[in-house]
Amino acid sequence: MFNNSNLVNGISTICVQLALMLALASPALADNLGHWLKQAQESGAPSTKPIDEIAPAAEAPLAPVDAPEIDAPPGVVELSDGTQLAGLLVTTDQTPWMVWVEQEQVLRRIPPLAVLSITAQVVEEGVEQSWRWKAMGVPERVYTGEEYPVRRLLWQFKLADGSEIVGAVKGQPISVRQGDKLVGPFVLHERMKGSIGQALENLIYVRKVVVSREMMLAVERKTTESVRASMPSTEPS
Repeated sequence: MFNNSNLVNGISTICVQLALMLALASPALADNLGHWLKQAQESGAPSTKPIDEIAPAAEAPLAPVDAPEIDAPPGVVELSDGTQLAGLLVTTDQTPWMVWVEQEQVLRRIPPLAVLSITAQVVEEGVEQSWRWKAMGVPERVYTGEEYPVRRLLWQFKLADGSEIVGAVKGQPISVRQGDKLVGPFVLHERMKGSIGQALENLIYVRKVVVSREMMLAVERKTTESVRASMPSTEPS
């Protein structure tokens, strides 16, 4: 005979499972820090090194990207030329930072809301000679006499739980929202390649990203004061 209590229990179980699935599918609903920190773990991806690509100059560090603002934290992006940009730090749909840790041979997934700072570590930089193959099928290089700058970077992530992760990032963007203006994006690369004849110091990269409302406000005040100081005086002589 059909048992009503079994039907009710079955429906209740299904409802609980659906609720759990919805919660897991939307990490933004889980606002406790522990949830985010637990996400900074090994991904299910195979433990193989990512393809070693060199970023063309057009993508280093600026490239077009759609950057919706979901839970964008306040902070500052500092570039290698000393420029400091204060505002809301926007990533692509809060996609986790994917960090390849060579020593462990693992790919770490770091949620943006678990990050306190990101610092660039310059592993190698300099200029390289431009060359081409002598002819099709002939494995002989012919150097053109032209040079271009190159740089290789690792990225140090400091997390809210006090831990640190250092590894390679394969071209992930971050932008800065300043009122109605979106500055960037600035792309975090493992390798950068400049254009022919470009000076190494002009191959700009992100030096540091700091998540801090206090620092954001301090840089905003400094920027405002600098702008005011550069304006011509309106006082009568």
